[in-house]
Amino acid sequence: MSQIGADAIQISSAFLAQFPELAVEQSETSLVVKPEGGFDITIYNVGEDAMVSSERWHTHYDDPQQAAFCLWWLLTPYYRIVHELKGGVLVAAWLERYEEEGWMPFDPVYFLNPESEQDWVAKPGEQYTHRYIQQAVLPPPRPYLEFCPGAKLDEYELPLDFHEGSRFAVVDRPTGPSLLVD
Repeated sequence: MSQIGADAIQISSAFLAQFPELAVEQSETSLVVKPEGGFDITIYNVGEDAMVSSERWHTHYDDPQQAAFCLWWLLTPYYRIVHELKGGVLVAAWLERYEEEGWMPFDPVYFLNPESEQDWVAKPGEQYTHRYIQQAVLPPPRPYLEFCPGAKLDEYELPLDFHEGSRFAVVDRPTGPSLLVD
């Protein structure tokens, strides 16, 4: 097993100990946070890195602190998971971070080939939908405005369009292929 993954689990466990109200399950190979009314987030000790996973999205980190911070940020209202559905079928998922410009996508996961334009053409009667999944379980590691001083927040210091839980929005065209990075 990876020392990176083991360290990510240890760092996450140590900071989560500050929040005894959070349900946490930990083993040698994983740590799962199960917030009441929210969505689960897992850090896995895999191969040569750590993997963070939630709601059918995942990414790998070779820095244990980055993996632990990803888990923490996913517990705040400033990160969210987006599912892109084509005719009701999941075709991509990614994270979005709330910044000064609004929601910025990164770390996509694909269930269709993002380089095949034909795969992304909607058939008659199909539409693209985004499912946004957010929670506000913990505050950010420091006050949010220290990280993003120009971010537009509401009177509760939440993103202007924050919606706890899950919501859907119809979109004109797919976003997933545009997130592919060479």
